[in-house]
Amino acid sequence: MAKKQRTIVGSPLTPALLKELDALNNLPFTPGDFKPDGNWVSTYRIWTCHGYRESGNQNVGSLRIERTGSSGETFMLNVHQEVVQTDAITHIIDGTIKCRNNKLASPAEWKLSSQFEGPDGKIISALSSDNHGVATESVTSTAVDWCLFEAVQRLVFDKQSSLRFDLLEGMYLSKLQHRLQYRGIHPIKMDGQDIPLHCFVQLGSGILPYEYWLDDRHRLLVVTSMNKAYILDDKAEQIIKREAEEARKSYQRKRK
Repeated sequence: MAKKQRTIVGSPLTPALLKELDALNNLPFTPGDFKPDGNWVSTYRIWTCHGYRESGNQNVGSLRIERTGSSGETFMLNVHQEVVQTDAITHIIDGTIKCRNNKLASPAEWKLSSQFEGPDGKIISALSSDNHGVATESVTSTAVDWCLFEAVQRLVFDKQSSLRFDLLEGMYLSKLQHRLQYRGIHPIKMDGQDIPLHCFVQLGSGILPYEYWLDDRHRLLVVTSMNKAYILDDKAEQIIKREAEEARKSYQRKRK
């Protein structure tokens, strides 16, 4: 029996490549009243590529970020993330982050809970943890990965500007000497039209490069990093709920 042909992807993900791989079929419409520094909710579908065009590519999670408090020295970000892992275990993170109203949305105070839901749908209490932190006034050059999803929307599209900061990944792990810079416009063809996408790139120690893709209204549509993508999708949470249920059923079939 002949083996099925598999084509290596061979390059980091971009919106154009996501379209080729059927992970990005359209670009969400940005409401006319959207303001990066206003109140909004954005939900992203987390998608991964296992290296081949034909197989192994899948939706693995969802990320919801809600911004509230459009004035003053601080604002709030509420974060909810679910990622389906091996053996139908789902990792659930809930966070509330008070951010300083600066270019990096630097964290001033935060509460974070981490839980794992087993294949039976029950929380594994032994793996649960909580994290509460308060940053000093001097910590204004620190950014958090989730907060950057908000902060990048308020930056100007200017190749001359760049931000330097230290990254607090997942509110736990410190990674030094990062830089976020505007790269330029990269059009993508959708429905026969060339849609301009603005790209910021993040480089720094301890991570693969991140690229943030925004529309003309400064709304963040896609974030890519090597083989992982966050894709703005209002149905992301429903999709991952179905994926998690299918993973549980598959796990139970294998256990029998």
